[in-house]
Amino acid sequence: MSDSRPKSLDPTASQGRMLAALAGLVVLGVLAWFTIDPAAVIHVHGLNNRYVGFEDREVPVRWLPILFLGLFGLRIVSANRRARFQQSKRAERLM
Repeated sequence: MSDSRPKSLDPTASQGRMLAALAGLVVLGVLAWFTIDPAAVIHVHGLNNRYVGFEDREVPVRWLPILFLGLFGLRIVSANRRARFQQSKRAERLM
């Protein structure tokens, strides 16, 4: 049985590729979580000025890769949505 939907010329519009990329990010996140020592911290010096102020604090290193991978995941999802939106607009113009 053949699929009646038109194939996209843009590879970022592929739902399968997006899911594979997000699954890869999840695997990397799990590996980073269990690899980094829970006691590892970075000391961040406080800042007090007229506009912004915060105290000295210890930032757990374990959360940093999760933050970065989450931002990459957001970028992947937004690129996929944009490509699918543009693809649907192109299909509407052709009809």
